[in-house]
Amino acid sequence: MRNLIFILALLAAGNAYSNSIDTIKVETTIPDVTVFLNGAQISRQANLNIPKGKHLLLIGRLPQGLNPQSIQMNEIADCKTLSVKHQLEYNNDRVKGKQELSVESQIKDKELKIKEIKNKVSVFEIEEKILLDNSKLGKPGEGSPVSEIKAAADFYRLRLNEIRQSKLVLLNELEQINEEIQKLYTGLNKLITEKRKTYSQLLIVVECEKAVSAKLSFSYYISSAGWEPMYDFRVDEVNKPLSIVYNANVFQSSGEDWNNVKVKLSTSNPSLSGEVPQLEPWYLGRWYAPALSKTAPGASTLKGGVFDAETNEAIPFVNVIVETGGRQVAGTASDFDGRYTIKPLAPGVYDVRATFVGYQPIVISGVVVRPNQITFSDIRMKPAAINIESYEVADYMVPLMDKEKRAVGATVTSQEMRKLSGRAAGVDVTGSRHNMDAVTTNFLSNSLKSTVVNLEYVIDMPYTILSDGEDYSIRIKEVSLPGNYVYHAVPKLENDVFLTAEIPDWEALNLLSGKTSIYYQGTFTGESAIDAEQASDTLSISLGRDHNVLVSREGNKKLMDKRIIGSNYKEVVGWDITVKNNRNSKIKIVVEDQFPVSERKSIVVEQRTADGAKVDEKTGKITWELELNPGEKKVLTYSYSVKYPKTDQLILD
Repeated sequence: MRNLIFILALLAAGNAYSNSIDTIKVETTIPDVTVFLNGAQISRQANLNIPKGKHLLLIGRLPQGLNPQSIQMNEIADCKTLSVKHQLEYNNDRVKGKQELSVESQIKDKELKIKEIKNKVSVFEIEEKILLDNSKLGKPGEGSPVSEIKAAADFYRLRLNEIRQSKLVLLNELEQINEEIQKLYTGLNKLITEKRKTYSQLLIVVECEKAVSAKLSFSYYISSAGWEPMYDFRVDEVNKPLSIVYNANVFQSSGEDWNNVKVKLSTSNPSLSGEVPQLEPWYLGRWYAPALSKTAPGASTLKGGVFDAETNEAIPFVNVIVETGGRQVAGTASDFDGRYTIKPLAPGVYDVRATFVGYQPIVISGVVVRPNQITFSDIRMKPAAINIESYEVADYMVPLMDKEKRAVGATVTSQEMRKLSGRAAGVDVTGSRHNMDAVTTNFLSNSLKSTVVNLEYVIDMPYTILSDGEDYSIRIKEVSLPGNYVYHAVPKLENDVFLTAEIPDWEALNLLSGKTSIYYQGTFTGESAIDAEQASDTLSISLGRDHNVLVSREGNKKLMDKRIIGSNYKEVVGWDITVKNNRNSKIKIVVEDQFPVSERKSIVVEQRTADGAKVDEKTGKITWELELNPGEKKVLTYSYSVKYPKTDQLILD
């Protein structure tokens, strides 16, 4: 009895303590985000009105995937922060709200309407069958008067037309109602998906010396976001500056949209370890597992479509989530065309789960996502009026072909599997911070901040980035610099001439590894890529073919000769290369050809003439560096002789 009284006393004391702390629900907004190459730091803020005393601040509806260890919060004036706790908010409430009940009621009404229409169609079909079965006139072997035949024909024609027209109207109405039901199911699915989302919560216990009106600011890191550098190289004419437009493709699938937020782009990579690696003793004769790179594998993308398994029609707004070990790591919803994109996604092996009201839920197991690749996984759902919690399980089928040759239909080695466990990360980049003379920059009101280890671009214009894994393009700045334009021709392999823009000391431009789009004279000429790790001091950008500069290569018959010397042939070959500049400005052009190179003592090559050219004796490469005035034409001649045994057959063109 004494023990019971003691326990009741403790419970009463606990209730008294919990009741002494008021719970204040805090609504927050996102004013700005810092997007890293992999991941993002989200800043949130709220206006607080806190009475004097001890209070629990409850901040809900935060992204499920936020990193609790990354939470940073400012101090609230005249308040002491006693504790900060992170927890997940699981919404498994099966009680239907007013909106759900209303939508379900509308669906039931329309389903009843469908039954009524089908009944009417059935009655018309029965009547039509009766008419057709009784369309014969008179007795067998006897004719019918013409008047009776005419009257019967008029009756059948009119009535059958009425029946079939009525059926057509009913079937059209049936199709419209089915479309309306599909829209209602889509809306119901969005309601249920939003209702059952899992969120993060922050529980902050504060004690205030007096009533406080203040602003609460805090931030946290999420891995489900990132950005990729993209560049536009634009050239109007070879006598005008080269324009470089810096762009960023920003993406996120955090589970919440970033609406009208200020964006800061950073080249740092928080998902990489900042610790110096430590060497361990190396004992000869022992077996060691291969050391794993401290550079995390590249971020990956999961894409696909959601389709009706029977009609093959796309299903919009399907809830698609990615799980590993029973834990949700990412999620999204299919768009109006049934397409979904989850980006970024750490490399690994996942289960893809899809749910939609009116369809049987499905789980595709064993989806392998490799570093820096796009994996495709289509989902086919079966219509079914079954328990929403029972799932069809399907094995992942590797697609035969993947976009941009990034095939994922291959065997996974044990070494690859070990690497798949890492978090997603992009390429390593090094931002240089030098000055370049004669460079003009239009920052489009954006600003650049340099730190010791990375660059940051502050975008002044607010942007909206939806949580759909799609790329949202942000223009960062535009740089103009004098272009060093050089034409290149290899007439032995190609009759066209290629224009390139050469950028010396390109590191001063702070270019990162990324894709480039090339525009010449306002026309898109192709795509390329920049490798920021290349050792060359000069960056060469191909601008495509220019048909205003002509090149041709023909054999020089005057130099051609073939003789027999003992047991050998000696053959002399000569070539004329004609280059003409049809542009209205002076150009630089590099023309390349080659001498043959012998690897046998019995074959002797003599390089005879190549006036004005540089010759690589080892490879036989011939290079002319020319300047041509408008309308100027030059003929480049070179020749060589080859002595070889009669028993050999050589092609010397």
